[in-house]
Amino acid sequence: MTPLQNMAFTARFSARVLRLTGEVEIFPAFSPDTIPPPSRKYQALYDTGATHSVISPKVVQELNLPLIGARTVGVAGGFVPTTSHLVNVGLPNRVMFGMIPVAKLAIPSGEDVIIGMDILGMGDFAVTHYGGNTVFSFCVPSRKCIDFAEEINAFNRAHPPAKNGLCHCGSGKKYKSCHGRRHF
Repeated sequence: MTPLQNMAFTARFSARVLRLTGEVEIFPAFSPDTIPPPSRKYQALYDTGATHSVISPKVVQELNLPLIGARTVGVAGGFVPTTSHLVNVGLPNRVMFGMIPVAKLAIPSGEDVIIGMDILGMGDFAVTHYGGNTVFSFCVPSRKCIDFAEEINAFNRAHPPAKNGLCHCGSGKKYKSCHGRRHF
């Protein structure tokens, strides 16, 4: 269950979206030193709330995926018994993951693949809604620690508001009477 190469991709939406979706390519499992078997492209949902990745019964049927075992999957409201299958997953920009065990499950939202934390947790995944447009980006392997709180705190320490200006915390008070006040 390791990435086949160090890569990254970025997906852009021209509006703010609440669901991160995109096209992925699913292959029957294969070794990187062999010729890839026939694959198909499917719509996927990137879901940080999903522990493991999932494929629909349609994917299992269309790719004639062999069963590798039984498993129970936790879903909202309980647990569902299902089957496991082994696949290679191609994300955009040739970001490839090999030998991923996935569960077969009907996906109510209409996609045929859910990319879960078993894949997303191998790298860095970031989402922004800057300028009213959603952009998400993923790289593997992980490159650095992203800490927005520390970044903002460092900026605020280097650029404090004017003493008579409004405080950056949003309290509506002047900076000198709020976060700029000296505590003895």
